[in-house]
Amino acid sequence: MSEEESLTLDKRLAVVGFTKDAEPFILVDTDKCNQCESKPCLYICPAEVYTWKEKLNYNTEGCMETGACLIVCQKLGAGAIIWKYPSGGKGVTFRLG
Repeated sequence: MSEEESLTLDKRLAVVGFTKDAEPFILVDTDKCNQCESKPCLYICPAEVYTWKEKLNYNTEGCMETGACLIVCQKLGAGAIIWKYPSGGKGVTFRLG
């Protein structure tokens, strides 16, 4: 087994870079979110951008930009998430190799 194959998910996420964008690329309508019963965004995000502690908390730093949160929020949740890609040169950077 090569070194790359033996990396855990946490170790793989640790080698992903992130450059913060001045403009938010994820916005959440918290009124809609508070009414959502299933809160699928808490379970679908591989980077755990969303957490729940009496209310929804989210931190876009570390977002893998899969867009999965938007899809599940629209299909199974309350439609509270507005998501777009960060500005050019901002957001996630994947290390290849």
